[in-house]
Parts: sequence; structure tokens; C-alpha cells
Amino acid sequence: MLNRKYVETVITFCTEKADFAAFQAHTAPNFVYEFMGTQPYAGEWHGADAVKRQFVSFNENFTSDFEVTATEIYLDADKRVAVTRLQSHPLTDLGGGDYRQHCVWFVYFDEQDRVMRVVDYSDTKLVDEMIVRVQTARMKLLE
Repeated sequence: MLNRKYVETVITFCTEKADFAAFQAHTAPNFVYEFMGTQPYAGEWHGADAVKRQFVSFNENFTSDFEVTATEIYLDADKRVAVTRLQSHPLTDLGGGDYRQHCVWFVYFDEQDRVMRVVDYSDTKLVDEMIVRVQTARMKLLE
């Protein structure tokens, strides 16, 4: 039965020093990680390793690893959905800018308590500004 302790455990696999293999063991066969917004990472990432692939790709923009902490978790067991508020650890991007993301995930579970979909609502403007800084710094290196 879907309960708060189980949801906290599953979400923890994507936070701090993430254990993506453990998270993948709790995903449904057609898992989707949907990244909302207009930034380059926006869209649907398919497969059990989708969250890991997105985090690894995102890490390429920073001087240290991107990590998040779940600060709040809410569960509606009847609707089989959890909502979690996440906050990234302070980072410096490769363009020299400070980066601190606050986002919300909607996490949807199937009848077997597997994660079917995570919908990530992040600050699109913050991501866009970071990408411009990083790409500008990369282009300056080519001068």
C-alpha cells in the first residue's frame, strides 16, 4: 500500500548523493520524467534511467555535482500522487554564476506502487540564464 514512508524512500533515491539504480528499481516499465518549461532540457525523458540521464547532462554546466534536497513531501494516497518541493545545493556554473534551484515534482504511482511519471516544475528563467552564462564562457574560450 502506498504510504508516506515508502514515498519518502523512493524520492530520497534522487536526492543528496543520489542512488539512481535504487530509484530505477521502483519505476514502472514506461517511466517518464517530464521536465516542464522552455529550457533546452524541457520535454519528456523516457526510460527507467531518465532522471539519471537528465541529472548527468545537467551536471555538465557546473563546477561540482548537481544535488537536491527534498524539503517537503505531500502524499494523496487515494490519487496515487505525491508532491515534493526540492532545493538544489548552492552551485557555481561554468560561466561563474551562482545557481540555486527551487522546484516542485509531481510523482505519479501505478497500482503496484511503481513510479510512472515525475513532472518537474523548475524555474525556467533561472536555467535559461545559467545556460547563456555557460555558453558565453565556452565561446569566449574559443577567441
